[in-house]
Amino acid sequence: MGMNGYKRVWDNTLKKQVYVHRLVAAQSLGRALLPGEVIHHLNGDKHDLRPENLLMLPSQAAHMVVEHLERKCSRGMAPLFELEQMVAGSVCLPLDSDA
Repeated sequence: MGMNGYKRVWDNTLKKQVYVHRLVAAQSLGRALLPGEVIHHLNGDKHDLRPENLLMLPSQAAHMVVEHLERKCSRGMAPLFELEQMVAGSVCLPLDSDA
């Protein structure tokens, strides 16, 4: 387990530790994750690795938008900006397309 709470495993091909949630996401997408793509746990549980709990975001900036919206919603508050202003063309795709 990494210091940030995410489970890691050794990748013999890459010869380094990799995060399990990123492996699950890549497998669900059917491709390797691109540089900068971020995987978000929808229910906030870093140990819940079900594909339906994972959301692939195109950037850390898009991830910050999602977390801002979740924080505001959990407190019963409106976001500071309109969603369209915050994402500015970013696209978020749930990994489980059947959901």
